[in-house]
Amino acid sequence: MASAWVKSWQCKSRAFEDVYHPHPKILSASCRKTMESIKEMVEIPKPRPRPRPKPKTPLEKHPSSKYPSSATKPEFEARTTMTRSRSSTTTTTSSRGIIELPEGHPSRNVVEIIFHTSWGPKPFPGRVELIFKLQNAPRTVSRFEEFREAMKGRAAAGLAEGNDGEENARCIADGNEVMRFHCLGPAGDGGPYDAGCAWSFPEKKGAAICTFSGSGGAHETAGGGRGRRAMLVCRVVAGRVSKQLGFLDSLLDKRVGFDSVSRDNGELLVFDSRAVLPCFLIIYRL
Repeated sequence: MASAWVKSWQCKSRAFEDVYHPHPKILSASCRKTMESIKEMVEIPKPRPRPRPKPKTPLEKHPSSKYPSSATKPEFEARTTMTRSRSSTTTTTSSRGIIELPEGHPSRNVVEIIFHTSWGPKPFPGRVELIFKLQNAPRTVSRFEEFREAMKGRAAAGLAEGNDGEENARCIADGNEVMRFHCLGPAGDGGPYDAGCAWSFPEKKGAAICTFSGSGGAHETAGGGRGRRAMLVCRVVAGRVSKQLGFLDSLLDKRVGFDSVSRDNGELLVFDSRAVLPCFLIIYRL
């Protein structure tokens, strides 16, 4: 499984090649198949029905009294406190929509390989501490798919006007979806929640969201440096991509037929929060 993912990442390792090709080529069947594997791995699991609560077992009475003795009471309170603590932790994890992937988990192995191999020319100098799979809210997923359909519709309209290039074909197929990195910056030592790891993006119209083809580029753009850091692995619907930053103002006014802008450093700018769907959260230390 990991080899297929590495192959997939190699197919999409450079931002400019992800979204624009000067010489049109037809996507290989293997690249299309591995992108489907990406979607399957980050699919949100359906909620399971809650099990019916079991009837409470009555507290055993002390042989000489109807109340627990002073010797047994602290043990009972300790068990109760522990149960409440575990229950509270489970609720917090579920409400925040993340699942920790333990070491050795197939999905974690794949994500870690992609993170390491895309760091840059030099090997990743730190270590990955934690990897979480993100469970996005149904509304977030719905908005992402709606944006994809909008990009496909625009591409189909372009095809009717005679634009039959490779990028347009990719937009018609899946909205020109790519996998990218977005660094959240410093992370606290108290756990992923203390890291300020809110993975929702601003819904302000025209606000630019920067993602990168490599983990190293995302790290440097977020300030670089040493310490504990948090990074997102995202699915991004790039649509039709402009290489020319001079089109930026016109792009925001929707006067030009482009949906995003790419730069030479592997950066991709999108201007609609619906275009980005975070899939994994990586906590690493340098």
